[in-house]
Amino acid sequence: MKNNLSRRIRASVVSLTMAAAMLPAYAAPANAVTTMPDLSVVSENVGVSQTMKVDSVYEGTIPDDGADSVTFTLDTSYAGQSFSYGFGCSTQESPYWLELDKSGKWVDGSEAEGSACKLDKASSTITIDLSKAGAKPGGKFEFRCYYSAHWDNSKGDMVDNTVKLTGVEFDGGSSSSSPGSSSGVESKNKKSGSWSFKDNKDGTATISATVTKQLDELDYDLTVGYDEDYYAEKGVTPDESDPINSHKFKYEDFGVPSSDDITIESLYVVVEADYDVDKFMYGCGTNVAMGSPSDTEYAKRGIIDGKDDAGYWYNEMGAESKEEFEDAGVEFGISEIGEGTTLEGAGKYIECIWDVPAEVQKDQTHHSYDSIGFQFWYGTKDASKYTEITSSDPVTITSAALTYTVTKTIPYTASSKTTQSKTLDCTASSDSKKNFEIGYDDLGIESDMDVYAIRFDVSASKEIKKLVYGTGTGTTSEADDYWYQEPVNSVVLGAGKSAEIMWILPDKVAGKTADDANIVNPDGNVVFGYYYGEADTITVKNVEVYYYIPETTTTTTTTTTTTTTTTTTTTTAPPSVTDWGDTNCDGTVELADAILIMQTLASPNKYAVTDQGRLNGDVDKSTVGLTSNDALFIQEYLLHLRQSLVPAT
Repeated sequence: MKNNLSRRIRASVVSLTMAAAMLPAYAAPANAVTTMPDLSVVSENVGVSQTMKVDSVYEGTIPDDGADSVTFTLDTSYAGQSFSYGFGCSTQESPYWLELDKSGKWVDGSEAEGSACKLDKASSTITIDLSKAGAKPGGKFEFRCYYSAHWDNSKGDMVDNTVKLTGVEFDGGSSSSSPGSSSGVESKNKKSGSWSFKDNKDGTATISATVTKQLDELDYDLTVGYDEDYYAEKGVTPDESDPINSHKFKYEDFGVPSSDDITIESLYVVVEADYDVDKFMYGCGTNVAMGSPSDTEYAKRGIIDGKDDAGYWYNEMGAESKEEFEDAGVEFGISEIGEGTTLEGAGKYIECIWDVPAEVQKDQTHHSYDSIGFQFWYGTKDASKYTEITSSDPVTITSAALTYTVTKTIPYTASSKTTQSKTLDCTASSDSKKNFEIGYDDLGIESDMDVYAIRFDVSASKEIKKLVYGTGTGTTSEADDYWYQEPVNSVVLGAGKSAEIMWILPDKVAGKTADDANIVNPDGNVVFGYYYGEADTITVKNVEVYYYIPETTTTTTTTTTTTTTTTTTTTTAPPSVTDWGDTNCDGTVELADAILIMQTLASPNKYAVTDQGRLNGDVDKSTVGLTSNDALFIQEYLLHLRQSLVPAT
């Protein structure tokens, strides 16, 4: 049995676009369940108020610590009320969504049948046993009304009516947050503050550190009903004053360096409204390599209208929308595509988290101009009346944080750990009281040592919770005034009374290999600043510096007598460009040239490019060799956004 309201919701939500890619509306599995014997409930009841009629759906979240049962309280004005309903929930294992059949078994949604019962006048409860479902802690659930009616003697027939859902109660947890704000938002991916170190015993070490960069005081309005497809169909490009339901954050906004050493973990977004939001539905997307398995837009080329040039983008989409694309012939490269997120009882201050799936992380690109996107899909303001949020009710992004992991193999000789006892006060007006500045020589670093990473161990007398900090180091670069400062402050979310903060110096400062220039000044200083936390003061307890001592070579000059023989050789002139942009050397500049560049960057052993093709395709002269920028230039040229591919001289 399919849920008509879910279909109507999906149909009413305008498809969302990021980076010229359509994001279909939210869809959740829908089918049936049955009731189980009443179980003892120990948690407090979550007060709700939602009118349930035919095709109504109540969507919620299973507590993060799991639950053995859920009880729904229903109020009706009629004795002998007939009520038919369905229930489904997310599961930890495949098929990841199950329905409780009227037989009492948990089955695949397509096989389930709804359950029927009689409700007493006033208040009745329906309890569902979750213990054998393998319900996913923190996962979604649906309680659906398939039929609601009572016998009317005057008409001699059953008459449709409504019941009111007034409570949802879990054994061991609660599914709702306070009216003022959404809560319980937590990433399941790596979190800021975690790090690892491994000495490879070959003159190198592999260091990993997870970092969060936060942007505050943002003011990006999100207006439901206006996506990039809306403007594309009109042939216009929206400017900053035009309404739109999405925002793309460039990695450079967060100060994330362009590097293959980066793994994007999660995006955290705070959305605020001047009214209480009941249901808030959102989805996310991100740049990925052209034609990669995660490129959900590239898969639509030549099949879906308007998608001939789509690509470079992974989008979440509803299950039903995914099914429609597949029915049309689209073959997605990954089996699990995100279906978006729904928050119940969101309130005025809405915290949203998107964990980048592991399959997508493999295909993400991490250039400074690449983006991660947040999209407002659908919302309601009044649970009892199911009042939809419209374009006249914008919500606003006020803060965002990006969590990513840096993993680098660095030149390594040893580390120097020193004990410190410096107290920092984030409430102080003086920078000297907020910042811990110390010379490298006081940390055991000598002039012949190259610094690649620094770890700061800090502690406090109370929970720090959100720890905002900054780092900087002296350099030998005159052009940068002999100093490098991280461009965006970092954050440790959920810090306890202590934290270990690993700072892996970026490539522009330390280089990638021992042969690259390391401009950290061993005769200079390093700074750690404490700028915000629930604890006014923290103490820097230890500092450990990871360094490499370059090998020195001795040059011996000797005099020898040599006999010179003159020979004549015939050389072939190196190839020259035949046609800028013609990477596959077929005599035509076309989209296939851009695709070949991205394919060879992703899988060089599988997709070969000739020397001539590499010359032709290297149209972006700011970087030597083929890069994704060359593919971008070719696409812009084909879209008439660039007059020529001939590099400027």
